[in-house]
Amino acid sequence: MDPLVSLSLRRLRAFLVVCDTLHIGKAAQIMQIAQPALSQQIRSLEGALGVRLFHRRKRGIDLTEAGTAYREEAGRLLAAHKHAADVARRVARGELGSLAVGYITSAMFGGKLPLLIRRMRDSYPDLTILLREGGIEEIVSALEAGEIDIAFVRGPLPIREGLSHRVAITEKLMIALPQQHPCSEKASLALADLSDDPMISFQDDAGVGTERIIHDYAAKSGVTLQVGWRVSSATSLLGLVAEGIGWGFVPEGLARLGVPGVVFVPPTDDISAPLWAIWRDERVLSAALRNILDL
Repeated sequence: MDPLVSLSLRRLRAFLVVCDTLHIGKAAQIMQIAQPALSQQIRSLEGALGVRLFHRRKRGIDLTEAGTAYREEAGRLLAAHKHAADVARRVARGELGSLAVGYITSAMFGGKLPLLIRRMRDSYPDLTILLREGGIEEIVSALEAGEIDIAFVRGPLPIREGLSHRVAITEKLMIALPQQHPCSEKASLALADLSDDPMISFQDDAGVGTERIIHDYAAKSGVTLQVGWRVSSATSLLGLVAEGIGWGFVPEGLARLGVPGVVFVPPTDDISAPLWAIWRDERVLSAALRNILDL
């Protein structure tokens, strides 16, 4: 092995301490080692480099020209190692690196997800948080593919093997009506009141998320919904409602924003939709993922 490769950081530090003191005895005291052992380390270092680093004189030592140059480079090397160690420790604590978060549009308006992101930013300002918006299937597929670290989507939905989940927040659903709709001034609405009107629904499969909740609620109410449009996001739904094209369900958090031309009316029976946090069920979770799950 090249003798330079085997040079230890301890030996470099010993060299730098000797440079600072220009006295083997004082340097040995600082290093808390015996003076002969320190002298041997310096001789070993010079042997590995093939150059003399110090002039040995009766009244002490001083650096050679080569020693002066090596001192500067050795200082940089130790500083770089310290920086590398600090980076590794901060990544292990979830303070550095990145966290990719996938979510459906309405998740940003319920309070929980924006709050989590703000807390992560405040607690770990040097962590890069990457956001990805999409539909339920798109976001879950991205999670399985390792493109994101955690997903926030509307449950319920089948949890595939290799994934874990928990409920982040549960929100009530509200009925979004065009402002000019005859039922817009009612205190609450039954599905039967809207059975003849075109409904704006989501593109998600009927067995997942809000679509499943609405489908089950309609079945229990004995109402057949007249789905006229399917959209990929709640914001698209509200845009169509504002133009009087139809009506639809949105989470309460989104309803609180207020949209011109749209009136939000609660259903006669409370309907709630959980927002799920889903992540890959790996043996060792990243520190950043553990941190957001702990908030």
